[in-house]
Amino acid sequence: MMHTSLNLRLATLATLVLAAFGQTTPAIAQSMFGQQEIDQSRFVAVASPYGGNAHQLLIIKQLSNVRSCWSESGTSPTVINPLLVEFDFTDICGRSTDSNGYSMRVGGEDQNWRYSFRVVKRDGDLQLIAAPNIDRTSPELLIARTRGYTSGFAKFYFEPGWRLAERSYQGTSVGHVYLTNDQSIASLNATAIAARPVFTRPVATNPINPINPSSPVFTNPSSNTVVIAPISVSPISVSPISVPSVQAPRPVTPQPKKVQKRRSSWFQQLFGR
Repeated sequence: MMHTSLNLRLATLATLVLAAFGQTTPAIAQSMFGQQEIDQSRFVAVASPYGGNAHQLLIIKQLSNVRSCWSESGTSPTVINPLLVEFDFTDICGRSTDSNGYSMRVGGEDQNWRYSFRVVKRDGDLQLIAAPNIDRTSPELLIARTRGYTSGFAKFYFEPGWRLAERSYQGTSVGHVYLTNDQSIASLNATAIAARPVFTRPVATNPINPINPSSPVFTNPSSNTVVIAPISVSPISVSPISVPSVQAPRPVTPQPKKVQKRRSSWFQQLFGR
């Protein structure tokens, strides 16, 4: 018994030291720790409110049957009442509130600091997301959802393939909780990428009439595509314009200038000059 207790202490100390210095690679963790299946009914993953409208992951474990650690009510979402806050839950309940108490393990490999858990409000739901910390090009992984929104405590329901387990050292549980999936990380990433919505711009195959204020415009809600109803356009008749004829100007013939005879004076008439 003392030997087992010493091994657990050494395993816990090694985990804390390696995690503090960022040296717990999946290969090291895989060789050091194992995974132990648990009774899922004695655990619950909870969306725990903090700081107003934000939520974080809380995992509660029923260690003994002395008192209930939580209660459930309703559906969509299922509201959690954390009863353990009403009494001294030492040796009765266990709780994990951060990465020291839980982590992700997929395909038999510990992911440790490579992923962090976030609770996001999305599509009228609270979703538990594993977000990549190292390779930011990797997709987020959807692990669980509450099936409805609430600002209080709510139960997480795991997506297919995901479940809770415990970390073990030499066959003995060390109390650390895994959110685990048997698929490899590559397979999970491929599934997440394939599930992403694809946005494509609509391509017009036929000429579209120019938008006219009198043309009715309809929107298809399923595709957000604007459809312009065709309208009939009457041909415009153009009357010929009559242009008045203009005659060319007649040539003007210059008339000889009449020279008036100068009248002779009486002197000239009398003397002939």
